[in-house]
This record gives sequence, C-alpha cells and structure tokens, in this order.
Amino acid sequence: MARPDVIITLGAGGLGRIVATEDGTCGIIVSGVAVAGKFALDDVFFVQSLQQAIDLGITAAYDVENTCLAYRHIADFYDQAAVGTKLFVMVVAKTTTMANICLKTNAYAKKLLTEGNGEICFWGITRVPDDAYEPSYTDQLDDDITAAMTNAQALIVEEFAAPYHRPSRAIIEGMDWQGNAATTLDLRTNNQNGVALVIGQDTGDAEAHESAGNYAFVGYVMGRLSAISVQRNIGRVKDGNLTKTKIGFSNGGTLASIDELNQNTLNDLGFIFAWKHAGKAGYFFNDDHVATELTSDYSSLARGRTMDKAARIIRAVLVDELLDDLEVDAATGKLPVSVIKEIQGNMEDAINTNMTANGEISGAAIYLNPDQNYLGTDTIATELKITPKGTNRALTALLEYTNPLNS
Repeated sequence: MARPDVIITLGAGGLGRIVATEDGTCGIIVSGVAVAGKFALDDVFFVQSLQQAIDLGITAAYDVENTCLAYRHIADFYDQAAVGTKLFVMVVAKTTTMANICLKTNAYAKKLLTEGNGEICFWGITRVPDDAYEPSYTDQLDDDITAAMTNAQALIVEEFAAPYHRPSRAIIEGMDWQGNAATTLDLRTNNQNGVALVIGQDTGDAEAHESAGNYAFVGYVMGRLSAISVQRNIGRVKDGNLTKTKIGFSNGGTLASIDELNQNTLNDLGFIFAWKHAGKAGYFFNDDHVATELTSDYSSLARGRTMDKAARIIRAVLVDELLDDLEVDAATGKLPVSVIKEIQGNMEDAINTNMTANGEISGAAIYLNPDQNYLGTDTIATELKITPKGTNRALTALLEYTNPLNS
C-alpha cells in the first residue's frame, strides 16, 4: 500500500490563517575551494548577508586567489536582496561540470534541495571551469550548459512530486555564450518550464577579474527574484533601473556590441540579460523567460513561482487532513455537504489570505466533486483553478493628427 500523502498536480490549516512561505529563499552552487575550519567542498550552509559569507572566508580576495566567482555571485545576490534574506550555498570543485551538478542522482543540486528542507524556491547553478576543461559548443552554447538544463528539469519534476514536495525553479549560468544571435539555440523549443538561462553580465566585473570574462550574473538575477513578490516580472520598469552601470553578455561583449535587432532576437529566443529602454536612464532585465514554448502556462518565472507558492500553501492546508476519519452519508456513501464546504473553505481562505489579498493572483476557485467515490478510494480529489495577474509585455498607442473642423 502506498504511503498516505497529499499529491499536488499542476494542470494546463485553518480559516484565514497565514501559511508561512519563504517565497524568495534561494540556493546557489558556485565553484571554489574549501576554507579550513569554515566549510568543506560540497557542504551545504546558509548565509543571511554578504558579511556572513565574508566571515566564512568567501571574500573578494578568495575569488582572485582561487580564480573563481563565489564572492561575486553572493555579492550580486545581496546587491538586490535585503540583509536577512537566507541564501543556501554549496561550493564545489572547479572540475565539477554543471551537468553533473544538476544530475538528480548526484549529491550536488539534489543535496542542496534536500538540506534546504523545502525552503529553496530558486537554485542557481554557476561554474568557473578548471584550466584543463575543454568546452564544446552547439548552437553558440557550451554543451555542458544544455546538458545541465536537461538534468535540472528532471530534478525539478522529481522534487515537485511525492515524496519530496519541494517546488522550485533553476537559474542556469549561460557562461561563455559565443556571441552570434542568429545561430543561437531557441530555448522556446526546449520544453523545460522550470529552467531559466542567463547570458547577461556586468562587464565592469569582467574587466576587473580575470575569471569573470565569460561569466553571467546569476546571483544578480536571483537577488532580484528574492526581493520581489511571486507574480512580479524581474524586468518591471516601475521597480527602477538596475544598480549595475556596465552591462553586456557572457561572451565578454558590451550591450552595444550586439545591435538592437539581435538583442530582440535573443529576447525572443528566451534568454535573460539586461538592456536599455529608450528614454529611460540605466539598464533593466529584459524579461523573466524560461526555456519552454510561449504557449505554456509556465512560460515565465513569475507564472511558475506563483503556482509553486499555491502548491506549498495547499499542501500545508491539506496535510493536516491526512489519515483523519470522516463521516459519510449513510445512504449514499458520499461526503456530506458540510465536509465538502469545510475542506473547500479552508483551501479558499488559505489561498485568498496568502495570495489574492497580497495582489499575487487575481482570484482562485476551489472545486470538490460531491459524487466522487470516497469510500472506494480513500481519496479526496480537489481542483484549484487560479486566475493569474497579467503582465504588460507590450503597450500600444495610436498617435495621429486631427482637424476639429472635420469632426
């Protein structure tokens, strides 16, 4: 007999109480070396400020001495995220490939999520390869990156399902992009709705640090995600321009080195980077794309993380009902209306209190079929339908002259 459990399936607890969810908790895996007395390679630890990372020995000098970017990614994260925001960290050897980090049978990303105990909503995968590493490229990307994306998606699917119940999304470093937009992989054909690929970088960091020449600012993207509510796009203009003043791509080129038509191409292909908006000072993230088709319900990070939060909330409500005994209608064997209304009410109150009232969704509806064969299955099947918030990806305005005499 299967383990008694609550199964949440994505589709195309008390009344009114707040369900505690850490919507912005992130984890990141970086290349580096162990620090004696502080941490070993492949350990999982967490910090809540850049200073705590520095206290563990992950300093700017650590990056220089070990030709890595551990400090850089953590500093980028706390550039956007508030002090006190928890960031789980794992430092791995530079010989460890991103594909192996993401493989669900290996103790890297899987270990990070396990020891994060369900708190981690986003996990970032970065790498500075060792000198002996020889990359191979397909569609302008290192094959290790595309293999990592495939493995990350498989891990996300496994983590969401029973018995783990740990919804999350992956942010992969698109390091060393080769610079030709026209022949770059179309991520919209990847069918990896839990994975985002970042190819933007701070060219100022790249100029200052030899290890950063072909990096992508994963920590920076994760910091922004951690700082905003689940339904919000990282590129929202009203949130203000980015703090970085030198923006480019992970091929080491500046933003200006890729003309606007090719920037649009990269955007349409589903990559995350930063660009300018005419008439606005500074830089902004282009969008919150994930590597799946635009027709998917989960074609953006905001849509995915909104549903992840709903899954966490509903599980927190329903898990209290496990193995409880319920009275049924003596004549029909069905659940009484009173029981149905109580379960539906608990779910609705939790979603509305924690999401609708916060402006994270437009609304939600819960349905529990009163005719289901409860006694024959020992299962209560419910449906939750969420109406999401919209995102203004385009606004149009008709501008023309008019002659009042012709009106």
